Formats: sequence, C-alpha cells, structure tokens
Amino acid sequence: MTGSASRVQSLDQVEASFEQAQYEGNPRFGVEQHGFDYIPESERKMSVTELFFFWVGTNAYIFYIFVGAIVATLGLAFWQSLLAVIVAAVVSFAYVAWGSIAGARSGLPTMTITRTSFGFHGNRAQCLIGWAVSVAFEVLNTVLGVFAVLALFGKLGWDDPGALGKILAVILVFGLAAFVAILGHATVTIFQRVSCFLLVTTLLVVFAYAVGDVDWAAGQPEPLGTSATLGLMLLAGGIIAGGQLSYLYLPADYSRYLPSTTPSGRIFWGVFLGAGGTALFLCILGVMTGSLNADLAVDPVAGMESLIPAWLYIIFIVAAIGGAVTNTVMTVYSSGLQLQAAGLPVRRWQATTVDTVVATVLILYVLLANEDFTTVLNDVISFLVVWVGPLAGVWIVDGALRRWRYDPAQIHAGEGGRYYGWHGINQKGFLAFAAGAVASFLTMNAPAYQGPLSKSILSDGDAAWVLGFPVSALVYLALEAPAFRRPTVPPQGTASAPR
Repeated sequence: MTGSASRVQSLDQVEASFEQAQYEGNPRFGVEQHGFDYIPESERKMSVTELFFFWVGTNAYIFYIFVGAIVATLGLAFWQSLLAVIVAAVVSFAYVAWGSIAGARSGLPTMTITRTSFGFHGNRAQCLIGWAVSVAFEVLNTVLGVFAVLALFGKLGWDDPGALGKILAVILVFGLAAFVAILGHATVTIFQRVSCFLLVTTLLVVFAYAVGDVDWAAGQPEPLGTSATLGLMLLAGGIIAGGQLSYLYLPADYSRYLPSTTPSGRIFWGVFLGAGGTALFLCILGVMTGSLNADLAVDPVAGMESLIPAWLYIIFIVAAIGGAVTNTVMTVYSSGLQLQAAGLPVRRWQATTVDTVVATVLILYVLLANEDFTTVLNDVISFLVVWVGPLAGVWIVDGALRRWRYDPAQIHAGEGGRYYGWHGINQKGFLAFAAGAVASFLTMNAPAYQGPLSKSILSDGDAAWVLGFPVSALVYLALEAPAFRRPTVPPQGTASAPR
C-alpha cells in the first residue's frame, strides 16, 4: 500500500487502543467522532430493534401520503392503485433491507463501500451525485415541513406569515434536523426512536377516521384497455418507488453500528418491516385520502383538513412537521459521509455543517422565489431512479459476491490498494452501471422527459424503477463473478483511525 498506508493500523491495535482509552466515538447527545471510517467492534452497541425503530421514525412522514394521493389521481381503479403501491414498496424496500446487511458486516457507510465496485477515484463522482441528491431531498422534505408549519401558524391566528413566517418555519424544521444530524449517529437513533411512537400513533388515528369514507369498489372514471391500465400501473409504481429507492445509496450508514455477527435475516426483516411497513401504510393512506380529496396531491397538509375533525387536524399538522424533521435528519447525516467519501478533507460534523449551509440557501430560494414545488419534486424523483437503481445493482451484488467481507484499511488505502482499480476506476462497475442507467432512461416517464420505449411499447408507463437495479446487477454479476470463483486468501481486517 501507498498513499494513506502510513495512517493505517491493524484491526487488533485499533480495537485495543479504544478499549484501553475507554474511547467513545459515538456518544449520545455528543458529537460523533467517527465519519466515513471503520467502526471498531467494541463500539458497535446498536441492536436490530433500534434499527427497526430508526427506520419507522424516518418513514413516518407525509411525503408518502403525498405520493399515494398523486397515484389516486391517475385514473386507475382503487384496487389497481393499491396493487401498484404494494408491489413498488415491497420491491424497493427489499433492496434497501438487503443493502443494510453490508453495514453490519463491514462497519463502513454505503458510499465508502462503493469504492470496491467503482474504484477509489471513480467513486468520487458517485459520491458527489449522492450528495446532490441528498441536498435535493433536504430541500423537498423541508418545504413539506414548512407547508405544515405555515398551516399551524394559520390555525394559531397568523393568517399571512409571509417571508418572515417561512424563515421561522425553516429554522424550526431544518434547524432542528441539522442540529441532530451534526451531533451524530447515536443522537439520530434516539431522536428517531422517540419520534416514531408519536408520529405513528397520530397517523393511525388519521387512518381510522379516513377509512370509513373510502369507496373500496371505486373504478376509474372511464374504461381503460389492458395496455393503458398496465401503463398507468407502471407509472404509479414509479411515482411510489422513486422516493423509496432513494435510500439505496445510504442504508449501511445506519446499520454499521450493529455487531458484525448480527444475523443477516434479522437485519433484513428489521429494515424491511420498519421502513417498508411504515411507508406502505402511509402510501395506502395517501391513496385512500387522495381518492376522497384530490387536493392532497397538491398540498398534503391543507388537503387533509376536510377529511378529519378540527382537533385531529391540528395534531396531524404537528405530526407532519415532526415527520419532515425525522426524514431530513437522516438525509443531512448521510450527506456529511458522502462529502467525506468524495474527498472533502474535513471531519464528519464539519462536512455536515457544509451541507447544512448549502441546503439552507437552496431552501430559502425555493420558498421565497415561489418555485413550482410539485414539478421540482416529480423531476428529482424521476431522474433519481435512473441513477440510484443501477448504482445499487452494482454495489449490492458486489457485496454479495464478496459475502459482505471487506478490508476497511484497503478501502481507504488509495493507489496500490486492493480496491483502487484501473487508474482509480473499476471499469466493470461503471459498465454495469451504464447498462442499468440506459435501460432506465429509455423506459422512464417523467414530467421533464419521456423515454422512447415508454411511449412506444409501455403505453406511457414508467419501467425505470423495475429495470435499473436488475439490469446493472446482472451485467455486473456476469463481468465479476468469474473472478470470485478463483481461490483467494481471506483478507486480514485492518482499520483506519477515526475521523
């Protein structure tokens, strides 16, 4: 090894030094000292139960009600909308749960692990894209939260809060999220666990009030042919899956504090049920309420007012604010790790602070310049799938081929390291990624762009969410599987010093 080799210690030395100094790199309500480096076994105190509640809290927010309501306006029969929602959620979160196994086995965050499949330098581009996507979701989540805060202001008698009200709402929503994220993983986990009980309880009550008014046998306004129906169902699945697949560039960020011996099945089901179960429930709630009031597809906060009692609407507003905060916490935290993996030479909390400043500027621009939020949201989610599905197809299959075994020192080693690649690029990883991205691009249907195959053979459907992951996964498997069949010497675990 060269480059950072002088900064690398053996795993045994690192573990011993932590135990001797009784060092705590991930304190509760203190600043986490770790960043995109390896988490020593002695510090992996997280349980699968905590991971489950983390994902519940992260997904208990109105974004899923919003996209479910959009699906309800497409013209499908009620049961067809529900079927599309269920399939999209199951597929998306199965991938997320599978990828979460990598965190426990490696002790590394996702966009550090991806160096093995894209190369040391090639991975920088993926990290920068990931960071840009994180910033976009920070903006979108915060704007949803601001909508809720402004609605609360109105109920409290401040009918025209104007720019001042928007700024105060941003401070409340994004300021709290950024503060928790800067503190780090342990604080984030506690915050999500406490929040999930409050948010889920409120949303269950909302569901109970709304369910009695739904016409479960409702059909589409006009009869549709089989081809048109399938096209609309694919489009509905794409609307739902876009936001859910967005987790595929960060699942290991949160499972990396699990002990490395945690059974894979427990990790998978903990994430799948916590994240997927919560999101699916809220998407179904969105389809239900969206069929009752189409305004939910425009403003998921104000649109709920006519469907529930006044007292419950106030509680729903507070829950909407809380959900926006919890999901933004996750995104802001991961963005700091992505900036580090991209090469920003700062500590994790400093990288998170940089992200916070950039996102705050963009949030204020969107709110004060009155940008078209719905169009921006649809475009971001649609084009996100073209990137994140193929990305995940490569790095998750790469991990499965390695049986989730990585040498954490070699991942940070740079030139001469095991995962460095050809001039710092893993050509096979990028070739497989390109195959999945092309398949997605040809079959997507977004407000800003429609792929040629979407129009010609999919009846305006969107198959990008279906094809991106498996196409890149199969191409990468075909290119790399022969190399993993050759006998190899198991790597010796080593780790880099904490950052």
